[in-house]
Amino acid sequence: MSRDLLPRLLVYLRHRKEHSCIIISGEVGAGKTLVAKQLVAALKRLNIVVGGILSPRIVQDGVTIGYTVCDLTSGEERPFTALHPPGIVVGRFFIDQQALDLARRAIEGAARNAQVVFVDEVGRLELQGAGLASAVHTLLNSSALPVLLIRDSFVSAIVKTFSINQYIPYHIS
Repeated sequence: MSRDLLPRLLVYLRHRKEHSCIIISGEVGAGKTLVAKQLVAALKRLNIVVGGILSPRIVQDGVTIGYTVCDLTSGEERPFTALHPPGIVVGRFFIDQQALDLARRAIEGAARNAQVVFVDEVGRLELQGAGLASAVHTLLNSSALPVLLIRDSFVSAIVKTFSINQYIPYHIS
């Protein structure tokens, strides 16, 4: 994690405006989730209440075969995506409906109770108004500071779709 992201986040947390957030962007495999995990640990050490979700990869023989969803408040984890049905098709993966429900609940609960809320990740489904879109809207309208993980190719569309007025970009290459 870059040393400058944590101080910038802390300043932004104090002076956040409505519909503003931190956006961590990068391509698939760039390390967005790793940076977010490090940031979560640093915030917790500062006694800042964090919540939301992270979705680390499930890798087998060097190949990504799915993702897990982890509720940062409760610690609950479950398989989020897999290469095979059942589930909601997104790209080459199938999203587990129960895991999606867990993710929504985690984000919406954290929007009410946490200071900083992570969403890993906002993408194709959310641009269609599905997936975590309703939870992201709830979060952006809350007093919590959203930290959204987004693939580079979706950043502009997400900013427009969710009417994000201002954000701190953090690009990972």
